[in-house]
Amino acid sequence: MRFREWNEIIKDKSPLKVIYFWTDWCEECGAQYKELSKIEDWEGFGYASVNADERPDIAIRYSPQIYPSLAIVTEGNVVGGLYGFSEEWKIRETLLMALDLSLGGGKLVSPKFNRDLRKVPRSNYVLQNERHENILNDIRSKCISFFDIYQGGFEKEPKYYLPNVLRFLLRFKDSYSMEIVKYTLDAVIYNLWDNGFYAFSKTYDWKNPYKVKLLDLNAEMIIALLETFAKTKDTYYLDYAVETGKWLMRSKKGDFYPIAETSQGMVGKPLLTVNSLIGEAMFYLYEFTNDESFRDEAERLSSLLKPSHVIGDGNPFLLDLAYLIRFLSSLGKGKEVVKVAFDQFFGGDAFYDVSLPHALSNGIGRFKLITDNSILGQGLVKLGLMEPAKQIANYFSTRYWNFTYFNQADFGLLVWMLNEHT
Repeated sequence: MRFREWNEIIKDKSPLKVIYFWTDWCEECGAQYKELSKIEDWEGFGYASVNADERPDIAIRYSPQIYPSLAIVTEGNVVGGLYGFSEEWKIRETLLMALDLSLGGGKLVSPKFNRDLRKVPRSNYVLQNERHENILNDIRSKCISFFDIYQGGFEKEPKYYLPNVLRFLLRFKDSYSMEIVKYTLDAVIYNLWDNGFYAFSKTYDWKNPYKVKLLDLNAEMIIALLETFAKTKDTYYLDYAVETGKWLMRSKKGDFYPIAETSQGMVGKPLLTVNSLIGEAMFYLYEFTNDESFRDEAERLSSLLKPSHVIGDGNPFLLDLAYLIRFLSSLGKGKEVVKVAFDQFFGGDAFYDVSLPHALSNGIGRFKLITDNSILGQGLVKLGLMEPAKQIANYFSTRYWNFTYFNQADFGLLVWMLNEHT
């Protein structure tokens, strides 16, 4: 397979396009590329190689966000694919199936339901008129349903610790939510901490860590640990937050932070999302410890970070601005970035994930995504811009269930913040 850039293959006439998604930190991506290189170019296919960290706009539309992965698309629709490492024979088999479908093969199956799904009632929660406990409890129930009561953490294999979900559950006053947070943190600290935290465990019992440390995930974990310390007064959580923060500060490459630490060292171009989360974590650490080195690092980053995706390249996505605004809002800054978000991404009730010029030049649609908008909304609340934050919350209050539970947790945090400020 001879891969080209996304912008190149959208212009060719190939009816089927194969997109190979990879990252700099992915353990199996090198081996996957070798398998792909054994396959010759097939007539009727175009091939694109996409770094998912640098092109999240393409990854969220066409990949399962598990890497490595392959997506086969036609006319903008995904018709097949693979994720995780796949051998040559499996890739060929998948390409043949996609080709057969494109030529009219296969069988169209119409699912049969006992009920007309259009008539299934949905609860609409109007945020202006109540304190929306219903939304919060509904999201809590979904998060808890994925909790492993035996080993802690969420899901089975892989096993995740999801600091944003932990932060959401910390807002509840019941003892069970707190036990979920503590049980998970204790398991992760014992099994996955090695200066920083490994990304997840390949096994349900935490014994086989995926030996990559994602810097943005560690920054989120610092915030979760500090908020747990604030609730429990247990310095065990504070100590690990501080040590993780010190490790992060040693991870800089030049002025900025890369994406991850792997067995090969630090990898990945500096991204605005990663550096904004680290800046936010540094300021949290200063607030909890009064250690001025953390404050100085947060201030340094706040003076350097500008709207972009890969730092220095410009062309931000909404998620980049959302994390930057939430970080800067901790320092009482960021209103000038809010203006950029409104100018480039506002869609009348919530915000699109990409700008219109970007969508047109890349042949993609524009979506209003719950995580991007929820992180932005949290920053708006911290800046005192309540009306646009409420507008975001109202928009997603009637559609949040369309997103995964860990995305809903970000929305739940926004709802909690609106509660606290009203």
